[in-house]
Amino acid sequence: MVRLPFLLLLLITATAAFAQPRIDSVIVSGQVRRLSAKLYRQSPTVLVTRTNMLRGGIEQAFPAPLQPNGTFRVAVPIVYPQEEMQFIIGNATTPFLASAGNLTITLDNDSLYVAALPFQFGGVNAQVNQQYAQFKAFEAKNKPDENARKRTLKKALNGDINQTFSTLYPTFIDPFTQFSTRQTVFPLVRDWAVTNARYDAAAYVFDKALQEQQTIPPNYFKAVTTDTETLLTASRAIAMSRFGAYADMRIQQNTPSSGRGIRIRTLAQLIDQYGTGLTVNDRQRLAAFRETNTARTADVRYLSKLLERNPDTLTRLLTYENAMQTARPLFDSLSMDYLKGYAMNMVITESTLDIVQVVAQHIYPQIGNPYLKQSFSDLLGQALRDTALVRQVRADYLALEKQPGVNSGYVGDGIYVTAGTNRDGSELLKKAVDQNRGHVIYVVLWGPGSETGRQLARDAQRLRDVFLPQDLTILYISTNDADEKLWLESIVRNRLKGEHIRLSESQTYSVFNTLNLSDPSPVRIILPQGKLFRKEALLPDKFDQLVEQIQAQLR
Repeated sequence: MVRLPFLLLLLITATAAFAQPRIDSVIVSGQVRRLSAKLYRQSPTVLVTRTNMLRGGIEQAFPAPLQPNGTFRVAVPIVYPQEEMQFIIGNATTPFLASAGNLTITLDNDSLYVAALPFQFGGVNAQVNQQYAQFKAFEAKNKPDENARKRTLKKALNGDINQTFSTLYPTFIDPFTQFSTRQTVFPLVRDWAVTNARYDAAAYVFDKALQEQQTIPPNYFKAVTTDTETLLTASRAIAMSRFGAYADMRIQQNTPSSGRGIRIRTLAQLIDQYGTGLTVNDRQRLAAFRETNTARTADVRYLSKLLERNPDTLTRLLTYENAMQTARPLFDSLSMDYLKGYAMNMVITESTLDIVQVVAQHIYPQIGNPYLKQSFSDLLGQALRDTALVRQVRADYLALEKQPGVNSGYVGDGIYVTAGTNRDGSELLKKAVDQNRGHVIYVVLWGPGSETGRQLARDAQRLRDVFLPQDLTILYISTNDADEKLWLESIVRNRLKGEHIRLSESQTYSVFNTLNLSDPSPVRIILPQGKLFRKEALLPDKFDQLVEQIQAQLR
């Protein structure tokens, strides 16, 4: 009998395991009337962004190219019956509530930045979106007293945690309360505004509890979250990500530092299911452990040896199971479903795709809530869509690395790498700088293990929309980095087009003075002459000023 390679078999199994009913989508289309050349140059595509319940604070963008007549069209997947999304063109943005079907957005170029209501909605939720736009315009025109708002925030953050929500919620809902006294409000508009206000306040509760290492009583937790199971907004997703961080703190507080840990039955089951190189005798002993749920000291040593055969995957699974075992007495079933997905998101950001695949296969059947289950599938799909590209990039990188000396080359998808494992870090940096003479080089110091670093790396990509390749090079340098596989995968999965160098700890030390690494800023500018710009390089969050700073070096 022909035996399938393990990874191929795993992919086939996973495809079946995650098979879901077809995910609904909303078709967002529309037109920019009187589209000008200036606006087209500024924004040749419009963006529709959505959030995943399990990944609050990180938006997934769906670009729609503008046609010469100003029309656009894009399909966006939708998990919840009602989802808040964002429409972005140039520097203008508007929220809208989407549901399955067709939704239209039209605007006029001449009034885009001057009209109080520049966006006109049609299709699904047309009246709801138009009224919510009126509310946001009212809110912008009738801004609250900032000093009073700051005093309220200070009072809430410095006071009793049991009073935090009741102090903040009235402040966050007040603009809508004023708006609703002036006209009849659609129920869905009210639900939308109330959901955002409640979860904006809830986020502060979770942050305060985390910062002060406090426990939120179960009844209070139910009070600060609201029953909006069918409505997903960015505020809700962000607040729940804060809840995930709070829950992680509670799990750590309740995890014994010694004594009883994960059950022997669970440990034996994980090794039996995901271990490698197991003999018939191994499986018989594991079956006995599952039956008795007990093990002697010698048995524990034996199990540890089996773990060492596949440490990366099994350690991830054991960490997850231990966390869930600790969490079950602390949280209700819906919160547990969320925490399972939250744990998967952490694995995705910190692990290679091979590990992600196995861990997801383990967690997915444990989630009961249908919306969270579908959100999990969506999250995993985003992570695994690049599997084939990752393999191709890795193969090209390994071929480049095998060549003697320091070499630079294209490895796919706009990614260029300078490699030389056993060479001095200054040699790698010099090679990258020399081959980009005449360009301004924007250096991003980052690492794949940090979400802050990954976000900075993604933000720097915006510069590619402004500058020509012959004027600007983005050089990503991962410092003190030992995990080559995770580094490459993170580059591909985050779409970090540009030049890349990975430096080991010793290689990082050799460029310490050249890149002035005593400066804590994660960005640098190297001038067209190859010299380090001695003034402070701006971060992408000051984008307009950064563009001006780079343009000044090109003159």
